[in-house]
Amino acid sequence: MKHAFAILAHKESPHLEECIDSLKNQTIASKIIICTSTPNAFLDRIAKKNSLPIHVNPERDGIATDWNFALASAGTEYVTLAHQDDIYSPDYAAKMMKAAEMHADALIIFSNYDELICKNDEVCIRKHSLNFFIKNTLLRLSFWGKDRLAENKKRLLAFGSPIGCPTVTFGKSLIGDFKFDDSFGINMDWKAWYDLARKEGSFIWVKKNLVSHRIYAGSETSRGISDNRRQKEDLEMFEKIWPDIIAKMLSKIYALSYKNNINR
Repeated sequence: MKHAFAILAHKESPHLEECIDSLKNQTIASKIIICTSTPNAFLDRIAKKNSLPIHVNPERDGIATDWNFALASAGTEYVTLAHQDDIYSPDYAAKMMKAAEMHADALIIFSNYDELICKNDEVCIRKHSLNFFIKNTLLRLSFWGKDRLAENKKRLLAFGSPIGCPTVTFGKSLIGDFKFDDSFGINMDWKAWYDLARKEGSFIWVKKNLVSHRIYAGSETSRGISDNRRQKEDLEMFEKIWPDIIAKMLSKIYALSYKNNINR
């Protein structure tokens, strides 16, 4: 197989089986593996039930190490790091592989997404928010009606990261020795796109919602916003691109979009 889903599993997620079901129900077959640095009986049971292999990272040294381990463990040309709480549309893999066939220079291929939130004790889909508006505006301005961005890729990232990490499929042969930066705990994805933007190749945008990303108070993203790590790392990224004064202004503006991220 050319494509694999490497599930990023941590401890005991109540949503893991729903994620696995969405991967098993793809319209085209992909390799599926579970990757973890927190092996436990829960994961063993889920893996056995679904006939999936577990790859255990012996280095328990943070999220970046886990993601790098999963990326290396897949053993396929194209890899999606599937987040254990998220749900993938049945045609996700087919859309990614079609885009890969059309664009042999694809470093990453990504799609739009929506958000799963809990409202009045019911799970519902959120398709519109200030965060979405900012990200979609950045994408439209950078791609200018096209689905491929090969030149000046860093301009896409100048005002934030509009790429949803769970939606991304990596082209392993083109990204080469790329690794997620372990100096970041929240903005590893933004830093990753920044690093990949300096490589030859293209970013491919599939303009369809193909992933439902779960937002809840216990998620690492929500914790990072609550304890201000996200805001600090935003500033660090903006400072790589802009003078200090502009970087600080942008980070404050960008932080306004986070208040809807944690369920109330």
